[in-house]
Amino acid sequence: MAPSVSLNDGVLFVSLFYLSIDMQYQWHEFASCHRAVHTWLLVSYIFILAFRSLHVLGSSKMAAGSGDFLLNLRNKDALPKLLMSLTWLLVLPLFTVWTALGTFWLYDSKWGQHANAQCLPMGMPVVFVVAWQGLSWAWIFIHATLGGVAWILERRVRRTEDSLRSMEDSDTLSRWGNVSQISGYTDLANNELKGLAPDQIKELPEAVAGMLQLGEDAECSICLNGFEPSDAVRQLGGCSHTFHRSCIDLWLLRRADCPLCKRGVLPDSEGAMHCCTETEHWHV
Repeated sequence: MAPSVSLNDGVLFVSLFYLSIDMQYQWHEFASCHRAVHTWLLVSYIFILAFRSLHVLGSSKMAAGSGDFLLNLRNKDALPKLLMSLTWLLVLPLFTVWTALGTFWLYDSKWGQHANAQCLPMGMPVVFVVAWQGLSWAWIFIHATLGGVAWILERRVRRTEDSLRSMEDSDTLSRWGNVSQISGYTDLANNELKGLAPDQIKELPEAVAGMLQLGEDAECSICLNGFEPSDAVRQLGGCSHTFHRSCIDLWLLRRADCPLCKRGVLPDSEGAMHCCTETEHWHV
């Protein structure tokens, strides 16, 4: 289940609401500022509230197992997808520009060309505004880092999909369905491709089951189905274990060893010669 509003969120909302109300009573005391520092402060409070509200609402609408609201760029539900897009494409860029503008306004009003020592109200020391700007930049940095992580995860998802898609043919689709569609980064744990590259797998010898003497009771240990004479198969050269091509190819993307004996699939030079001598007539 998605997390609900936490105590910290409650404290944040109440604090920013109080600061916004208090700002209204001090509004006239900012009149001596050459720049609209008070406007920047108020709008920055609203931005932070918008950030957190989008995150809380988006997380509450995420399906179970979909991962973090801001990291999963493949939200399928309309509302989380909209809220995520607003966060990354609208709120974060605008807040970055607004914070940069506020930094310039404060500098110009307190130390720059239009400096005025009486710019801020008596009850608001300049250190408070500087600290708030520091927190605003930290908020931007954290979200920018999350955006970078989300982009990296999406790149990994796409590379995984490309590898799976390259092994997808009519045999794979009929036996396993569409394996190249990944819902998001949370599925990477189940699709961690640490085996052979697609090109390496396609170079391995393949055969039609009817051309091999497999026995009537022989079955593929991955899908646990028997071999039909017309089934495309691969018999691993190092150990001679045989599997449906569509089964072993998906396994080899994840691990470069035999599912039964764990012997490495890529043979040494002697094994390679032995493999090719016995299986070169398999190619179809």
